[in-house]
Amino acid sequence: MSIAASGAVSFADLRTEFVGGSSAISMDDLYRGGSNILSKAGDNPAVNLAASVPTSGVIDIQDFYSTAKGFKNTVSSSTTNIDANALFGDDYDVNYPKIIDINSGVTIGGNGDEAIDIPSGLASTLTINNAGTVIGFGGASAGAAGGSAINCATSGVTINNTGQISGGGGAGNVGGQGGNGSYSTSTTLGYSSSTAYWKIAKNGYTDFRWIYITAGSSSYAAYGYVGSHLSGVTSYAGYGRGPFVTTHTNLDGDQYAKSYRVITTTTSSSTGGAGGSFGVGAGYNQSATNGGSGASGSNNAGSGGAGSNGAALGTAASTSSAGANGNASNGAAGNAGGAAGAAVTGTSVTMNNTGTLNGAVA
Repeated sequence: MSIAASGAVSFADLRTEFVGGSSAISMDDLYRGGSNILSKAGDNPAVNLAASVPTSGVIDIQDFYSTAKGFKNTVSSSTTNIDANALFGDDYDVNYPKIIDINSGVTIGGNGDEAIDIPSGLASTLTINNAGTVIGFGGASAGAAGGSAINCATSGVTINNTGQISGGGGAGNVGGQGGNGSYSTSTTLGYSSSTAYWKIAKNGYTDFRWIYITAGSSSYAAYGYVGSHLSGVTSYAGYGRGPFVTTHTNLDGDQYAKSYRVITTTTSSSTGGAGGSFGVGAGYNQSATNGGSGASGSNNAGSGGAGSNGAALGTAASTSSAGANGNASNGAAGNAGGAAGAAVTGTSVTMNNTGTLNGAVA
């Protein structure tokens, strides 16, 4: 508590603010630059709250009006990625109270890191009075976590929040891939009696058949015992089936058929639909977006699952939808969404909040 701006000020008031305890004090104990009221280090950009107190010579009660024990740094314009130790220079690890005031209307954003980082090495206490907005980054890649607004790696920190402190929202994730499919296509080759014929073999096997087919300038032959399998042929006007060959020898005694037809069947694979796109999480300079729909599957393949939406401030994103099954394989499971960013992470702080908090507080 600072000394009054006017009126009566007692030695007890000065002792309480600057010295502590209950022992008697004198004006000699209260010069700035002594052990009770410190001077600033040369690289300390903060304000010395007792700058009006003289370092030597005449000292008067009026020199203490509106003073306090501490160094205070005021953040008056929007910025990103503040390191608290940089606000106090070499005095960060000096046993003297420190204060950070964040003015109303000011935004401190996390740009790939925490908006405010309070590293280890702090001596004495740090009080943050936030009337502005401190906000972590939102998850921006598939399943990425949101960033924390404040990371604290030391004890002795008190936060008085009348503004907003929000962790970033987690990013959604892509939907599961659809399962693969399998499908068949049939090709029918029809021929007249001038392009297809068969012959009874003269080797004693009267059930052995040769079937000759002419297709354009190419000639093919199918052969085999009646009822045996011939590769690639599923229907064949009642004759035996067998593998095709690219040449044949004309044989004596050929007997022409009246007509002939071959149906070939090909089995193919189809790939499942791709999963839908992910939504990004809410955060500094970033609004949450929705995930996209999965791509449709074709030829008995499954459709891709929907991508999950990006999450609101301080919230984890949902798992994306699984891909639909195909007739050849099952769809892939959905993918986990990103974790929530915390309002404050790390070492426990004392939080006095009358404003807005989004996310956990350590």
